Amino acid sequence: MSTDCEAELEKGNEPERNSPTSPNAPEESRPEGVTNSAGAHFRQGFLTEARYGVLMALGEEPREYVRMMESLVEDLQPRPGLESHLAEQMGETFWRMLRVQRMRDGLALKNIRNKVQGEEMVAMNQAAKSFDALEPFERLKKALARPGAGPTAAEIEAFVKARKGDTSEEMQEFIRLLKSLHEPMEEVERKAARRNARKQLGQRMEAYENVAWRFSRQLENAQSPENLAALMAPEDQSSVHLQRMEDSNLRRLWRLINAFGKIRQGVLEKKDVKKIRTKP
Repeated sequence: MSTDCEAELEKGNEPERNSPTSPNAPEESRPEGVTNSAGAHFRQGFLTEARYGVLMALGEEPREYVRMMESLVEDLQPRPGLESHLAEQMGETFWRMLRVQRMRDGLALKNIRNKVQGEEMVAMNQAAKSFDALEPFERLKKALARPGAGPTAAEIEAFVKARKGDTSEEMQEFIRLLKSLHEPMEEVERKAARRNARKQLGQRMEAYENVAWRFSRQLENAQSPENLAALMAPEDQSSVHLQRMEDSNLRRLWRLINAFGKIRQGVLEKKDVKKIRTKP
């Protein structure tokens, strides 16, 4: 390997001169299966300079690729020829399956983030509007609970101005009750009028409080596990295409494993071998 990165990846995999797997070691001292020259050549071709560049460009870890291929060769111990070729194809197919899985995870994460962000923006705007509508009621509630004269004429006028869009008979009746607090009357009557105003205010605030609470809950639930799971469901063609890619790789891997098993057992006929070599 010509680059420093490749040399670093190969470092530690080269057999020592006196180790049991060294090329100069006696045949009888090598572990079973290590004498396979095709397997050794297969290992050396795992990570070419071009392959290293592709893996890095795709955000994948070359060391993981090498470890997977070495584990595959260690498990299968392919013999020279077609077995080694099939083992290499199995490794490449399995790596593509892992790549498709990463693509699906990345696409799902991106979709979830976009959808959650959209839901949060909508819920936040609606919650802000509901709290803005509730604010005049909160100010008037504090004024009515204040000991003494209660809300001033300016505070009542500010509430009336904030609710000028509400032309319902109930609201107009409530406004007349508020204005009557500054008309001449006995103190007992004034206290009764204030109690009545607080009661009616609570009734009218309830609907606005429910709306504000509902939108606040929607904002909190945007990040809930249940909502994230619902948003994870694939809806676009990209998800369907990735699922087909994964299924295709799985079928190809199954065919390669089946062919490898037949070759290992010596039952694969010549016409099958020819079909495997020419199949894209």
